[in-house]
Amino acid sequence: MKYVLGLSFEFKYYKNPANIKIFSNNQLIDDINLTEDINSTNLSPVTLCKTLPEYYDWYYPWWNTFNESGDYPQYKKIPEKMFVYTLDETNVQNSIKIEVTNDNTNYSNSFMTKWSSFTFRRIFLIPTYYLDLKNYYLLMQKKDSDIFANPDNLKYNEKIDTNLTWPDENRVVKNGQLTLYQSDKTNWVDQEKGGSFSFELPIIECGIKKGLKMLGPKNYEQLLEKEKIRLYQSDLCPLYFNRFNLINTQNETA
Repeated sequence: MKYVLGLSFEFKYYKNPANIKIFSNNQLIDDINLTEDINSTNLSPVTLCKTLPEYYDWYYPWWNTFNESGDYPQYKKIPEKMFVYTLDETNVQNSIKIEVTNDNTNYSNSFMTKWSSFTFRRIFLIPTYYLDLKNYYLLMQKKDSDIFANPDNLKYNEKIDTNLTWPDENRVVKNGQLTLYQSDKTNWVDQEKGGSFSFELPIIECGIKKGLKMLGPKNYEQLLEKEKIRLYQSDLCPLYFNRFNLINTQNETA
């Protein structure tokens, strides 16, 4: 089975190139020197939902009401670039690690007014099979039918905030509980970060399909076993797949 790893981020360039290294299973996947800005693009619902009938029916009307407040920029702006890699399953074992070397500032005499910075928006790991949206949605339909068939599982699915997400995960586990990124500045996503830093996301087995690997949150091991099988399907990832022409580009079976 092949997997696709995708990373999207904004980058503000200053003075000298910044470097980002991407590792999977401690193997270097890419070594990138960034020499110019990577900005976000404001996209309309029509543009994002185009060719996605499953989304256009409900997502487009929702956008104009729910999103008027402007509190959810990740649903309005998508970085201009995405870095995409096809990985063999043998390289999808332990973790995805990101190392950033970025010491570009005008720091002088205790003052700093300019610097290079990163803002990571989306990191996903998905088998090529699920880039066919029919397969993507069928996985969750099976999961939902299993939950409703077992009343004991239903009560564990009611708290969406305590579910893992698939095929991306944008939270951390803190004090044994999943923490939404908006309320925790220690997380890596949607936070503008200058300087050099690194973060690592564990690769775990998907609780609803044996053998399926997925990204987990940092400190995943702190969760209870019953919490590790809860899963919430990302409604944002298909918009990224569509935006960067990844849908139906792979023809591999599971």
